[in-house]
Amino acid sequence: MAEAKSATVTDQIDINSIQPVAPADPHVVGIGQFVVEKFHHGKLLFIAVIGGFTWKCEGGKYYALIIQNQDYEGATFIHKALVVEAKGETKLLWHRN
Repeated sequence: MAEAKSATVTDQIDINSIQPVAPADPHVVGIGQFVVEKFHHGKLLFIAVIGGFTWKCEGGKYYALIIQNQDYEGATFIHKALVVEAKGETKLLWHRN
């Protein structure tokens, strides 16, 4: 992750800025949808953001999200992702099943 961070932001994490996300917030939902589209390329459907955290970075924010997805047969999956929004762009930095 250090490589991705150095490419997008230059500051250190301010531990006091870490906050839980509001899973129903339309902006957070949009980031969850971005993750599913970017990583799964239409193979899974976005269901919801279950939870996560956000913290400030220079010029933006990091989002660590837990996302619920569903395949076209109805099976559901929980995935984790780290996204940064900085300098006018959104980047998926990390994803795990």
